Amino acid sequence: MSKIAIVTDSTAVFPLEKVGDVPIFSVPLNVIWGEENLKDSVDITADEFYERLKTAKVMPSTSQPSPKEFLDMYEKLLGEGYEIFSLLISSELSGTVNSALQAQRILGDAPLVVFDSLQTSMALDLQINEVAKAINKGTQLQDLLAVAESARARTNLYFTVETLEFLIRGGRLSFVQGAAGNLLHIRPILTFEGGKIVSNTKTRTFKKAVRLLVDKVLAELEGKQLLNIAGAYTNNRDFVYEIMGEVCSNLHVPMPEDNLILPLSPVIGTHTGPGAFGIAYILAE
Repeated sequence: MSKIAIVTDSTAVFPLEKVGDVPIFSVPLNVIWGEENLKDSVDITADEFYERLKTAKVMPSTSQPSPKEFLDMYEKLLGEGYEIFSLLISSELSGTVNSALQAQRILGDAPLVVFDSLQTSMALDLQINEVAKAINKGTQLQDLLAVAESARARTNLYFTVETLEFLIRGGRLSFVQGAAGNLLHIRPILTFEGGKIVSNTKTRTFKKAVRLLVDKVLAELEGKQLLNIAGAYTNNRDFVYEIMGEVCSNLHVPMPEDNLILPLSPVIGTHTGPGAFGIAYILAE
């Protein structure tokens, strides 16, 4: 049987080094803070990032890994006898997939698949988990693409933010939309369509946005078979655990394990700002 490793990026907050017998490796994106270039979740943790953000006079930005970073990771694993399935942040949000594809082209016909999750954070984690389970059952590399495509189609993520400032600065909202939103205290419920962040619904305060997000998730899952659910937070862990408890109670499902309620990585936090939270889920086939 082939040895298959999963390679992802640091916007996936999966804390496990392996799922079953499948090793998981991460290539970090970069947080650029003034003169510092910090490897996401390596040189700066989520807790450190959100604490520093409270008093920062210079705001951070982000950049994708270089093709060489992917090439180094892929060559190392191939040299150890692994085949590789690489699930990465949406190509609509980052150049990370492009960097990985450049590395793949250099490697020619190596046993390597690069897959665009069209998601990020916990929704990416849920896809990783599905692919890892398939590998543990003996699915071969050439058949994993269909597994990943199915998982991607069954995965969704809703999130909201306390302030639009960070999404505006990162180019995720136009300046005009964002300025009007701040003026009127409008807060969007955001989701993904075709890998892009889109505003699903808007309301006037963060408190109402939280309520609307929860109601939207519950309504969308009504009558459907839920496979897994996950939560993501910034500097508001206890609040998000409370929200996830309410959601799971209404769905009559157990709370996710701690490795599925996790802080957004510094790179994602750069674009959401503090106070953001999200709920991701994957439906059964």
